[in-house]
Amino acid sequence: MMRSAHGEDLVLFILIVVVIFPLTSASLCTKQPAFGDGLTQEQLTASLGNRKADLLIKMTPAVVTTETLQKGQKPIVEFRLFDSNSNESFTHVTYYIILEKDGKRLLAYIFHDHNGDLKIQMNPGNTSKIAISGGEQDPLLGTWIGTQTNPVIASGPIFLSGGLYHFIVRIETVDSDYTLLPESQEPIYDSWLSIGNTENKQIDIDGKQIPIKVISYYDKLKNLEFNNKNMQMKFDMPFNWNLSRLDKANIFVHEEINVPKPNAFTTKGSYAGTANGVDISKNIILDNSNPDKDVIHVMLPKSTIIHIADQVSKSGQASSGLMRFTLQPGMGSMKGSMGPMSSGSSMAPMS
Repeated sequence: MMRSAHGEDLVLFILIVVVIFPLTSASLCTKQPAFGDGLTQEQLTASLGNRKADLLIKMTPAVVTTETLQKGQKPIVEFRLFDSNSNESFTHVTYYIILEKDGKRLLAYIFHDHNGDLKIQMNPGNTSKIAISGGEQDPLLGTWIGTQTNPVIASGPIFLSGGLYHFIVRIETVDSDYTLLPESQEPIYDSWLSIGNTENKQIDIDGKQIPIKVISYYDKLKNLEFNNKNMQMKFDMPFNWNLSRLDKANIFVHEEINVPKPNAFTTKGSYAGTANGVDISKNIILDNSNPDKDVIHVMLPKSTIIHIADQVSKSGQASSGLMRFTLQPGMGSMKGSMGPMSSGSSMAPMS
């Protein structure tokens, strides 16, 4: 089925906001990490002597969920080290990559790419541990080397659940396959990429069971409730409200709610919401390009999250460790029926 032009505009807008808006690079002194939180790609900045050393960490495709993975999707995570002044990749880059989920280490291997652009294909599977294959293994150092046509493959218990995955990347060589950087000069990057957690639920609207799909790109939701009387949906998500952490992080929270139509919940064609009592209606984007359903995106950039965190701290809610959402019909959401959006106009609603 072809997507309408307005639907394509909205998808482009969402990708602009999710990918570009949070990518404010933090400067990185030697041995200090750059931070990120809840994205599908990040560009983090460090230095190698008098050269800038930006690391792009990117997941392809951009939308990866527990549902798409269960259907056989095999995403690729790309690591590209380059000089952002010239946009030229460093060559002969050795990456020591650690991957963690909820504080548990899933992977810790050394990889190498002669062109500096490493791609690792992720194959989720119910095995006891992750196995590395594909590419080739250096007989001297044991590092895994990928190529454009023969990428490294990581298979096993990886991306099996939704939420944030923590990548810790240390650069051990550049310009040479075997000349290690002094330990004190090895840049270290910290990044978090998101796997959407998909939940399918039935809610009662005027006596009818309506199937909805909720995708959380930050962490697994809990306590999903729907009140048929006031048409209000509620759901919670684990969240660390520490302001010091948020100040350091490139952070973005994205929730997606798919609701079939027509029904009493979708009849107004717009939505309003709150997060921990703070009005976030301007951060709700409605894709109504499909006549059979509304796709509602709740999208919170860093500035909005910090504002909410400040209110949460003052009200004493931080100890709950939850981001509490409400969503209901009402004025406030940006609709997919809008005309073409420029990059300038796309930023304004998210401030």
